[in-house]
Amino acid sequence: MIRSALIIFFSFLQLAGSAQIDGYIRDFVNDTSFRHAGISICFRDAESGDIITDHNKDMALGSASVMKLVTTAVVLETLGPDFRFATRVGYTGHFNTTDSTLNGYIVIKGGADPSILSEYFPDYKKDIIDKWADDIVNAGVKEVNGAVVADATIFDYHPAPGGWAWSDLGNYYGSGAHGICIFDNMYRIHLKTGTEGSRPEITFTEPDIPGLIIENRLISYGNTDNGYVYLEPYGDKAVIRGEIPPGRDDFILKASIPDPPLLAAILLQDALEKRGIHFDKNPTSLRLSPDIAEVFRSSYKAIISTSWSPPLSEIITVTNTESVNMFAEQLIKYLGFVGSMTEYSSKGRGIEAIREYLALKLEGSNQGLYIVDGSGLSRSNAISASFITSLLHFMKSKSRYSDCFYESLPEAGKSGTLEDCFKDPVFYGNLRAKSGTSTRIRNYAGYFKTQNGKNLIFAVLVNNFDCSSSQVTHRVEKLLKSVIEGY
Repeated sequence: MIRSALIIFFSFLQLAGSAQIDGYIRDFVNDTSFRHAGISICFRDAESGDIITDHNKDMALGSASVMKLVTTAVVLETLGPDFRFATRVGYTGHFNTTDSTLNGYIVIKGGADPSILSEYFPDYKKDIIDKWADDIVNAGVKEVNGAVVADATIFDYHPAPGGWAWSDLGNYYGSGAHGICIFDNMYRIHLKTGTEGSRPEITFTEPDIPGLIIENRLISYGNTDNGYVYLEPYGDKAVIRGEIPPGRDDFILKASIPDPPLLAAILLQDALEKRGIHFDKNPTSLRLSPDIAEVFRSSYKAIISTSWSPPLSEIITVTNTESVNMFAEQLIKYLGFVGSMTEYSSKGRGIEAIREYLALKLEGSNQGLYIVDGSGLSRSNAISASFITSLLHFMKSKSRYSDCFYESLPEAGKSGTLEDCFKDPVFYGNLRAKSGTSTRIRNYAGYFKTQNGKNLIFAVLVNNFDCSSSQVTHRVEKLLKSVIEGY
């Protein structure tokens, strides 16, 4: 009798709490800035997975970078946190030990490692090109009747999906996925800007991209960075347009390296030539010189040096915390390679692998997921609040790697994309979430605990609002604070 009464009492409290959250949500969605907006909201109990309350929970909206939660969750479940990518350097052909001559090619065999000379891992193998060169010298090679060749055939040669905007492709956040990556597939264009209305001067690029022509159509104007780089993958002519602030001695535009595998081959051959090794051909890649692939298949191969990436747990943490598109694209494409019956992967195979995994693990609750890339950069991606909170519940309650996944998310007011928001003390040490931001998209999904000790999962997705993105964030903060204090 007493037990039944307690159950009824606590059920009443829960219903009352849900009704209170409903009021907070009504205040949120009725904001005049959202009168044209699509909004999908869902709150779940983190233990049971039961939905506490929602608003349009099944409405699929543009995902932006919240899509990275999907990619990193499935990759972590498939490969495990200790997995490491491998890059191997060796040679193919005949090596004459008598005169130290290699009749063949020095080969960089890419393994899709996104971390080679990455600024996100500054202390990790920062001398990797020199190490490869030293290992080749120590193997006794002094002359090469051939060249350094980048073998990036673990992936196809389509680094970006068709849904990416032309204005994204040349910029650092649109660099795409390659079988060999280097410098986060990003280079910096350094500029000196003069008086308002004048043409900025390009001073140098870092690193230097041999053969790249940059057509400068920038104007010094305003006080914000509205400069964009237009360059197709593997192209050799970039156009930079827009406005950047005047009166700057060193203004930087970050752009995508057009051919990262080729740049890696160029850097390694340069390092070997500086060590006295002579080559009779220029560095190349199997994409540019497919005829060399036949030589690879029919001749002797030797591995001289193997380099391993940081563990997947660290790569996923960077992907989610710093919201690195290129890392997410590498991960989804590698996932397709793992499950592929062929020697290379395409992004389509990675998407297929994710769909198959989610259909099995979420038992059909992946409806409302529309995925065309791993990062969320494409406007064709969409998710619902119901789906993403269902995935977050699975990772919290059923994943072997739940702690690793949770710790990969930005901390409120402290790290990554949440460093400058959710600064109210009620969020400190309490809320972890992935943000998703694009033009007219502001989304958040993650975990928090209420002041009454309830662990909740949430998703607040807002598209096509009439205010600024920062104002949407302020309203989301107000909503979540109300739930934390009132439920």
